[in-house]
Amino acid sequence: MHRKNRNPDRATAGMSRRTLLYAPWLLPAAAISGSAAMALQPEGVKRPRITKVHTVEIRNVPAGKGLVLPWDPQKTPLDTRDYVVTQFLTDQGLIGTTMDGDYRLPEGIGRTVQELAAAYFVGKDPFDIELHNAEFFQQQKAPVRLFFLEVGLWDLVGKVCGQPLYKLWGSHSDKVRAYAATVHFDRTAAQRAEDAQRFYEQGFRAIKLRMHHDRMADDLKLVAAVRDAVGGKMAIMVDANQAGKTAKSPPPVWDYNRALTMAKELEQMEVYWLEEPLNRDAWEDLARIRGQLKRMHLAGAEGDIGLERFRRILTAGAFSYLQPDPMIGGGVSVIRKIAAMAEAFGTLFGPHHGKSGVGMLADLHMQCAAPNSGYLEYMYDPGFWNPEGFQVGFTAPYPIDREGYVHAPEAPGLGAPWSRQFFDEHQLYWES
Repeated sequence: MHRKNRNPDRATAGMSRRTLLYAPWLLPAAAISGSAAMALQPEGVKRPRITKVHTVEIRNVPAGKGLVLPWDPQKTPLDTRDYVVTQFLTDQGLIGTTMDGDYRLPEGIGRTVQELAAAYFVGKDPFDIELHNAEFFQQQKAPVRLFFLEVGLWDLVGKVCGQPLYKLWGSHSDKVRAYAATVHFDRTAAQRAEDAQRFYEQGFRAIKLRMHHDRMADDLKLVAAVRDAVGGKMAIMVDANQAGKTAKSPPPVWDYNRALTMAKELEQMEVYWLEEPLNRDAWEDLARIRGQLKRMHLAGAEGDIGLERFRRILTAGAFSYLQPDPMIGGGVSVIRKIAAMAEAFGTLFGPHHGKSGVGMLADLHMQCAAPNSGYLEYMYDPGFWNPEGFQVGFTAPYPIDREGYVHAPEAPGLGAPWSRQFFDEHQLYWES
């Protein structure tokens, strides 16, 4: 067992040193710290096996107050998010932990994930990622997304090897520059300019704005105000969130002419990228717009799924900056292949935020291993979208340094800075 309240004296009685090497959770927490913890990592002589799957739902986590999503025609304020946490326990005493989250997750998601994951993964070797992708992730027709489970497998693989994931994947760097991804729509141009100045002082060197006004002039006014406030000090990104829109959707709906006009105007304003200016299937029109840009990137594909879909996107030349999501687009192993495909096409790779702090850290590891890495998406809109609500379960929001970089964890596996209090509160297994 891996429960936090196990008596360490009774648990270790009669144990040999070799047994403790394979069961570090049996030692008192005080005896395992720093380099000592690294020394206690399994030696890899025995193939690990998953012995148990444990899943919990966490509902109504405070995330801010009055968040208005720009793509919501009803403009319904949101204050909370839902999460589901899954843990893989192994016969070596190691635990892989992963998480998915959203504004509202389907009812019963924890039970569904638990049943499907336990039925397949118990008895399996976590290292067999490609096999699991073929036999589980690509075969499931569940009513909930399951790709987030793969992060838990990789967390185990890294712990067995005693290495952070970005090192296992072939480190290209140990840090990625982040951008503050704002979400709340109901901010004036002047307020966003003040936000940008404050974010700069907090370390950010890039900010993303949302374009959802009915009039193009109002969208451009927002960008101009932020550019005047921090131009030259911060990169400015723009997200139109049009990928799911059709002609029958509530306004504003961008057609080709509006998207092209906005792209040209934003490029003149030295915006770094324009994200999702058209429906996600409009690859030819997106490529036509991209072909008329000289400096600004066209970004997108956060909601697309699978290698074949991304092959077609890249072949069409729709984007110069690709944003697949490891919780939506096919799992980490698939997203890493998409990153390599993008590199072959000369396209930058900067994945979508991953739905939680766990997804963000998975992105960070992938980007540190990718030579074509762009910016890390760091969800940040204090008051409306607080990092504590998005990175739930961590001891504190993952830090950004004074130059705007986020550094990869050096602990084995995912390296998430989990909170012991959070694990105890939600009856999760703690790995000492």
